[in-house]
Amino acid sequence: MRTLYGLSYSGWTEKARWALDHHRVAYRYREHLPLIGEPVLRWRTPRGARPSVPLLFDEGEAFSGSFAIARRAEELGQGEPLFSAQDLPSIERWEADSEQVLCVARAKVVAGLLHNRQAQAESLPAFLPEGLRSLLAPSAKLGARFVARKHTTPADLDAATRDTVIPTLERLRESLGGQPYLLGHFSYADVTAAVMLQFVRPVDDRYLPLGPGTREVWTDTALAARFPDLLAWRDGLYAKHRRP
Repeated sequence: MRTLYGLSYSGWTEKARWALDHHRVAYRYREHLPLIGEPVLRWRTPRGARPSVPLLFDEGEAFSGSFAIARRAEELGQGEPLFSAQDLPSIERWEADSEQVLCVARAKVVAGLLHNRQAQAESLPAFLPEGLRSLLAPSAKLGARFVARKHTTPADLDAATRDTVIPTLERLRESLGGQPYLLGHFSYADVTAAVMLQFVRPVDDRYLPLGPGTREVWTDTALAARFPDLLAWRDGLYAKHRRP
């Protein structure tokens, strides 16, 4: 059975799962545990590739990263294409923008997690009893610090938000121009752009369940007040194209 390893709250994992689900590709999902799950991840990752999630293991072959997994889903599955040939250059540009925004989002979430005890408890493995999760909450800082060391993060998060995130979201607003899709029809450009808004305000729990502490860490109230139209667009896109 093909298996997807990921982090349920990660924008990168969500992009991969959305593409797989859109094309009705059957797969088994395995939640990756930062630090604890690193040996398994390294074992599964192809030689020469950096171990990270999402990672799709399919018939002895590994596909690393949301973009590669989405392309694989298009090869395997059915339904309307997300990557038409004429749209590919535009899709690649939006994917590059999404990658930059998600890198800032990851850094902000990791920083927030270090100071939010409830989010720390919620990030621990689900099999732990509630009382034990609360007791062990501070240990989640180890995983957060491991993620921070593993990935390159902006030195100044406020500057990265000002110089990277806000201009990208302004460009998204302009490109949409009030229309439902970036390219005139639903495509991976919409998927990768919509997921950027997860750290502005997380999507409804019907699609990505989050505990209250985690939701607080993922929310940027200033950006949410600045881009309510983009949040409404994202929510509408989920309602039409993403199964709860």
